[in-house]
Amino acid sequence: MPELPLLSKANKKTQQTYNVPLLTSYAGYPVIPAKSMGLEDYYNKDGKQVAGMAWGGSKNPPGQGGGEPSVIIPNQNYFRNDPTGYNALVKLEASRHWMGENDYSPKFKITPEMQKWRKKNFANIGPAGDAYLNDDNAFRQTVISRHIGGDRNIPPLNSDALKEVSVVQSNLNKAEEASKPTITQSIMSAMGMKHK
Repeated sequence: MPELPLLSKANKKTQQTYNVPLLTSYAGYPVIPAKSMGLEDYYNKDGKQVAGMAWGGSKNPPGQGGGEPSVIIPNQNYFRNDPTGYNALVKLEASRHWMGENDYSPKFKITPEMQKWRKKNFANIGPAGDAYLNDDNAFRQTVISRHIGGDRNIPPLNSDALKEVSVVQSNLNKAEEASKPTITQSIMSAMGMKHK
């Protein structure tokens, strides 16, 4: 029997993703709507280019929720019809929280190609860009986070950088597994019983 092409390929349209559930948390970091934090207007106006934020935690300044619980706040407009992109953002922001909370300081060498990309992407975009331009640790962390989130715009990573990506991803996977309730806990919760 001949293999038939997918209808989306036959019509030269991109394949649609159906029934991709949106993450409501990742690695123990809950996802909350921007509206609940009063950030909806920011995302609609000044922050249109911001896909989301790793909000709160002990390492963020007060203007970014410093001292509040660590949460992920996606931009409600950015991935409106792209659940895969939305979920990638959630993983990216979770990796930022994890690295900050664990004082993870990547040590990989910033290659000339990375440096060129750094200047091109972070010059003249304000305080967040300045942090990535002037702080090698912040830059290395954003490179790792963007790789974890599947950002295809970052330059190729050297083997040392890929090892560090692997360390962070491995720790996120462990945290994600630990944050999921067991089947017994899920049944007890559904029945209104408390685990002792």
